[in-house]
Amino acid sequence: MRSIRITLGALAGGALLLAASALPAAAASHVIQPGSSITMGGSYCTLNWIYNGAGSRSGTVYAGTAGHCVTGRGQKISLASGSLGSAVETIGAVAYKSKALDFALIRLYSSVRSQVNPAMAGHPAIPSGVASTAETNVGDVCQFSGHGVATDATTPTQQQRVGVLVSNTRAQHYCDGVVTPGDSGGPVGDVTAGNQALGIVNTVGVATDGQLPAVGEGGVSLPGLLADARAHGYPVHLRTV
Repeated sequence: MRSIRITLGALAGGALLLAASALPAAAASHVIQPGSSITMGGSYCTLNWIYNGAGSRSGTVYAGTAGHCVTGRGQKISLASGSLGSAVETIGAVAYKSKALDFALIRLYSSVRSQVNPAMAGHPAIPSGVASTAETNVGDVCQFSGHGVATDATTPTQQQRVGVLVSNTRAQHYCDGVVTPGDSGGPVGDVTAGNQALGIVNTVGVATDGQLPAVGEGGVSLPGLLADARAHGYPVHLRTV
């Protein structure tokens, strides 16, 4: 299989950029969950999974997004009304941005923890656990939920998109399926492997098996993400449903 992949970083940092002045903040209380739309003050991405801190980080709660969505530690993150929408509530700040893998952890403020729902938006049975390479197979159904600019208009197009798993290693995966700028950082579940968390959205591209081209997404797989975070002083565990 040959593939051409385009990082959503360039797209999230370009097509999805607006002036910070165009994003008036308003006090609100909204659900924080995998698939929620977020803004960093001028660009838009999607939250992935919810993580509980362990060991030295016990008692903290994190949400994830793609590393290319954020500038670095301390950057404030707000929920957004949707892709290219308005900032509605500041929920936390970047705690860790990986140098090796394209992901970041957002430490949620204690004041918003009661708003957290670990279930993927639109899918109350996901995630049931972390999908290992031994549990996943080519052909598995990949579930997406996010706020791509081309799919943000309706709840079904946000939450009911599926794909087909093409490859998976401990660190990276690739699924044929529709994702667009704005989905960056969002959750990818493996329905076939028991509604487990497969990974996160990082890139969009086109793959071909020598016949018809197929649009798809590639991203960090969850076992590699958790190992990287642990190795850098952020031992976290996936919060399941």
